[in-house]
Amino acid sequence: MKIPVIILSGFLGSGKTTLLLSLLRESKSRGLTPGIVMNELGKKDVDGYILQENTGMNVEKLLDGCICCSRKEELPRSLVSLLAQRPDIIYIELTGVADPDEIAKSLLEPPLSGRLALHYTITLLDAENALDYGSRFASDKQLVRTLRKQLITADLIVVNKSDLVEPETLWKIEKMVYRQNSESEIVFTHYSQINLAPVLAGIASRVLRSPAPQRGPGSISGTALKRGHPPQGQGGTAVQERKAEDSASYSQVAAVTLTVPQEAVRHIRREQLEHFFLQWGYSLLRAKGHVQVAGNDSVQLVQYAGNRTSWEDSRYPGQPYIVCIGLNLDEKAISRSWAALFS
Repeated sequence: MKIPVIILSGFLGSGKTTLLLSLLRESKSRGLTPGIVMNELGKKDVDGYILQENTGMNVEKLLDGCICCSRKEELPRSLVSLLAQRPDIIYIELTGVADPDEIAKSLLEPPLSGRLALHYTITLLDAENALDYGSRFASDKQLVRTLRKQLITADLIVVNKSDLVEPETLWKIEKMVYRQNSESEIVFTHYSQINLAPVLAGIASRVLRSPAPQRGPGSISGTALKRGHPPQGQGGTAVQERKAEDSASYSQVAAVTLTVPQEAVRHIRREQLEHFFLQWGYSLLRAKGHVQVAGNDSVQLVQYAGNRTSWEDSRYPGQPYIVCIGLNLDEKAISRSWAALFS
């Protein structure tokens, strides 16, 4: 029997890892054994460690590049490795600049086609920023095209952080989504909280597995706008209209990894780091990492997205670091500014 695959897509900081954590917990409560592929642009693993810290599950990690671009050849090997562990379901969390359609196509090629089946593609949007992406990234047509493909190919679109914007903004987002994909279901939520039952419908443990995974009826959430699902793995109606488009994912988005000097651990203050993120303006799209700050004995997981910084305690045991992801980032300028924080 083929193993069902769920792809999690969406731009940087939209809430993919938070949703994946919920899916993993729900899978465990159903007696399912999940396999996890986590792809990150940076050289340091952030989200994979978050998953391991919170669930204790092993994660197949693909770092320092995107699995639909520079790391494309590594995905089949990672999936074959996971299949050896006999999972009931496989989750693939993409980088924020990946085209989920390219990943879906890779599942149709040997050696995966006979062993895996795409069950669901979920795309998350950041309600605070989704309407600005087209104009903000106008200089990078490949990136704009990729963000559009994330909508076009989705079976479910989760508009996250919807509590941070006005109802009028949500209405505009709904219209924008509908122009790209009129068939997927759209959910407005916060903290990536959705009804997971329809997503996991039909998936059983390998002992009880039914002949084929099927989506169950019912809305994902009480706030969902109900639309008929497209055929499994096919995405919305606009897919065929854009098949001729260039399938490249992104061109100008890159990651810079910054480490904290050993002698400077606990030297930096929270407000200094938050100011460091803000000084790069729209060039810095996402930042995340593990640091120790002055006045706090525990390691902190810090995450920056959409001009917002969040902090939480972590048990990360390694050397403190920050991964910065952005558009046309000046790596030398960032490194100099980072070093100045500890001088």
